Amino acid sequence: MPHYLDAVVAGPWVLAVVFVVAGLDALLPFMPSETTVVACGVAAAGTGRPHLALLIAAASAGAYLGDQASFRIGRRSTGSVEARLSHHRARRLHAWVRRLLHSRGGLVIVFARYLPGGRSATALAAGVVGYPAVRFAWYTAIGVVARILLPGRQRIGIILTVLIGMGAAVAGTWAADRWDLRSGKLVAVWHHRYDWEVLAVQLGIAVVVIAVAALLARAFSTDRDE
Repeated sequence: MPHYLDAVVAGPWVLAVVFVVAGLDALLPFMPSETTVVACGVAAAGTGRPHLALLIAAASAGAYLGDQASFRIGRRSTGSVEARLSHHRARRLHAWVRRLLHSRGGLVIVFARYLPGGRSATALAAGVVGYPAVRFAWYTAIGVVARILLPGRQRIGIILTVLIGMGAAVAGTWAADRWDLRSGKLVAVWHHRYDWEVLAVQLGIAVVVIAVAALLARAFSTDRDE
């Protein structure tokens, strides 16, 4: 590593920069938090400075507090946002976001952070729709820890699986509302009751998406082998 870069990463203010950038990323999605943490991690592995444990702690604390700040901003904006929901489509979107977060908030809060802009949008939306603050704090902590501890490939696989499931659930609910597929017969799943036709549509969409993803993955792996 060049001596000037070694001097930079060895400075005591590097951890403060990591903390601030990781926190601001929740409010300003264009902040290079991932790049900053990775660069400092490479430096820590090569030189021992900054200490890896301190780097992880600074990045985690910054990310957690940044999400909390974004959530609080959303919570304080609830009244003004609802006052501006004059259009019917805007009110429907607000109601849909509220239902999604209150029914599947844990999955959204933990895994939406892996999508571009998903972290800040989710935190703000959770505050606006009145998602419980204690639950948001716990799920945010789980999301931060999972991003640090899970290995890269395992994390990608889990993320894709959850995103497919969430996408299928959202698409199935939309299709059921769009074509009035509700039968009125409810099925109990994990202490929640779901309309069996809606559940069937959601499962069908998930199976199709997984099959297409598997075919694409096989096609790409075959091209690489050749």
